[in-house]
Amino acid sequence: MNGKWKTLSVITFAVLMLAIPLVHADVPTEPQNGDAMWIEPSSVDLRGTSAGVGYKFNVTVFINLTIDSASWQFNLVYNKSHLNATGTGYTAGDKSDFFHNVTTIPLSPTYSTYNTTHDSVLDAESWMLGLTRGPGYGSLAWVEFQVMTVPPSGETYTSMIGLVDLYPSGTMDTYAQQPDGTKIALTSYDSTYTIPEFSGITIVALLMCLAAITILARKVTFSSHR
Repeated sequence: MNGKWKTLSVITFAVLMLAIPLVHADVPTEPQNGDAMWIEPSSVDLRGTSAGVGYKFNVTVFINLTIDSASWQFNLVYNKSHLNATGTGYTAGDKSDFFHNVTTIPLSPTYSTYNTTHDSVLDAESWMLGLTRGPGYGSLAWVEFQVMTVPPSGETYTSMIGLVDLYPSGTMDTYAQQPDGTKIALTSYDSTYTIPEFSGITIVALLMCLAAITILARKVTFSSHR
């Protein structure tokens, strides 16, 4: 391929890539009745050797409103002993999918210490002055977490000792706003962190395997000394 055709191919590929529409994460898999804000997935199962310390995963924040709105904000609080927030972004590129078809005013997320045991990610977005969004649902933003430590086997963390919480529920840090500035009280739903413990059958099976290995090792040692 000569240089002219190579350049043309590169330009064509770039144009095609620009023509691909953004994929909006606007359909929740665990919908909640309005007025609500929630996290998906609602349960994060980190079993397996690949999900230990250093493992990264995303959660997505959704909203469902029964009235008109002009802005939203959430405060995502997480247990800093187990997790570290490594990034966040709107779900439709430079804006949320919830506001994907209008001009918005984006805000930079704030990473901060919430208290002695928890850190937080504060994120928000609003429409341009005079615009509103009708009732409906959609995704707002994603947050990437990295596992710092793994909790004891079998433990499930919820509420303020949980994996990730939208806190507090109501009209303080986590809310939506009507066009006139009135805050919309929200019911928030959190996400849990589960490391299942070994069942009784599994423990028995492991003990039997260890016993078999011990017996085999003794036989091999005895045979080598004969």
